[in-house]
Amino acid sequence: MAVCPKCGKQLRLYHWRPECPACGVNMIYYNANERLLAETEQAEIEHAKHQPRFDRAKAAFFGSAPAIARLVLSVLPLGALFLPLGRRADAAGTINALTVFNRLSEDAGAVVSGVKAGDFTSIALALLLVSAVLILVCVVCLPMSLGRHGKARNLILNAVMLGCAVGAAVAFAVGGGTLLVGAFVYIGLLAAILIYNLYLAKKGLRVKHTTCLIGGLPSDEYFEMVKSGRSELEIRKKMVEALTVMQEEVRAQAAAAEAAEAEKRAAWK
Repeated sequence: MAVCPKCGKQLRLYHWRPECPACGVNMIYYNANERLLAETEQAEIEHAKHQPRFDRAKAAFFGSAPAIARLVLSVLPLGALFLPLGRRADAAGTINALTVFNRLSEDAGAVVSGVKAGDFTSIALALLLVSAVLILVCVVCLPMSLGRHGKARNLILNAVMLGCAVGAAVAFAVGGGTLLVGAFVYIGLLAAILIYNLYLAKKGLRVKHTTCLIGGLPSDEYFEMVKSGRSELEIRKKMVEALTVMQEEVRAQAAAAEAAEAEKRAAWK
């Protein structure tokens, strides 16, 4: 139930006027500046708390040359799937991503039944499909790789998809198939991703943190003052000082720009 911000009187549905029926204050404009300042400060606090997540996501995905190299390396195995992966002795033509897709779209039930029956070719197709899906999962998870469990998640996914690819190759060969160049390129690229992620996990990626201001104060300084138990009045005084300095800098920059423009006009004359 709504209450008057000044006297605390509880308001009913029929109290539709902006004036409080008890104290007569205009409840819309009462302490409007203070409430606006508090709301602005709270919005800046929330932004400062969430900004590091965006900074880490950007750094992990495309924030530096090593991150971009990992992104490119992560999607390369999908291209290798379109190379000739293998050939069965009892079938004409080679197997690649297109033939696997056609097989699954035409009769996915037969593949599932083959896996249950222990057919090595069906097992190979299933493992290959799992490894390809995990590649997409890894790419989606890249922005989160600098999170709390990001490094471990990436390495586990990389190891599982490499294991599935190797298992698919072994199952296909045991089933009488012949591995072609695409299979070795695919497995090699997956191994390269795992090795590169191990390297990045040890070396780390540089994160460029965005400076956030709360009432003119850097967010780190503001949170440190709050943590140390500084009073709200003291924090507000610091904010006023910081905003004053910022206004002076803006005025100085504007004056310098105006002076430069005046010099240009004088030079043209």
